[in-house]
Amino acid sequence: LLVTSFVFSLFSDVAPFIEFLKSIQDGTIVLMGTYDDGATKLNEEARKLISELGSTSITNLGFRDNWVFCGGKGIKTKSPFEQ
Repeated sequence: LLVTSFVFSLFSDVAPFIEFLKSIQDGTIVLMGTYDDGATKLNEEARKLISELGSTSITNLGFRDNWVFCGGKGIKTKSPFEQ
């Protein structure tokens, strides 16, 4: 069951993306992907919230890196589904 989907442009304001990350309920599976440039405006708060979903690569995501990730809110380990 798909609960919701969003597309965020991180070329300008990252605040709506951070608010979305904060609103994710425990037990929710999250799928994310970037293309072109998802890292330039991604601040430490956003990276920390994504890391809490199980990401290990988000801290190293750089300019024009492509990235896909499957994690979850409340995950106890790091996600094996990341590239």
